[in-house]
Amino acid sequence: MKFTRFVLTIVLPLLMFLFLAVNVLNNNIQAFDAYVYSMVSKIISGKMTIFMKFITFLASQQFLGIICALVFLSIFTKKQKYSFYAAMAIINISLSSIINVGLKWLINRNRPDILKLVEVTGLSFPSGHSMAAISFYGFIIYLCSRFYKGKYKNLIIFPIVILIALVGLSRIYLGVHYSSDVLGGFSLGVLWLGVFTLIIEKAQEKHV
Repeated sequence: MKFTRFVLTIVLPLLMFLFLAVNVLNNNIQAFDAYVYSMVSKIISGKMTIFMKFITFLASQQFLGIICALVFLSIFTKKQKYSFYAAMAIINISLSSIINVGLKWLINRNRPDILKLVEVTGLSFPSGHSMAAISFYGFIIYLCSRFYKGKYKNLIIFPIVILIALVGLSRIYLGVHYSSDVLGGFSLGVLWLGVFTLIIEKAQEKHV
């Protein structure tokens, strides 16, 4: 079980990210990106744009910053267990953002030169929103899977998974990221979350 988890959450995402990064650096993935955008652009409409802007907001620095501020306040609750994971949630999303910015600077890929439905600045690969969605909402899934034993667990997890996927789609739809940026953000997010949760568990084992 531990080996399978290691492969699925660390090894495979790392290989996926490296594969994408190499192809981005060598300009070998434009055809794939163009094809995906051509498919996504077929659903562009006024109402869909409003919906996609809302979805992308749910993984924005502004929204997650507000959530982290509320989570920070919860650290002062008397329940030590919840306080610990609240602190971990803040550390998780903060370090995730730093890693993303660093890799964007290193890879230095410009954003798509296509119809942009929102104004953005900065570099493109890997997608920060996609990585943040995995890091933050994926951490919620991790906590739910680990601690919630109720029969409705999947009813909680499934909508979160759909939200994460929609965040990635919204970045392509809005014209601010290539599909490879989104896949890079997702794979890096899974990798980071795998490493981060493993560190948490190892640290807890030492204090048992």
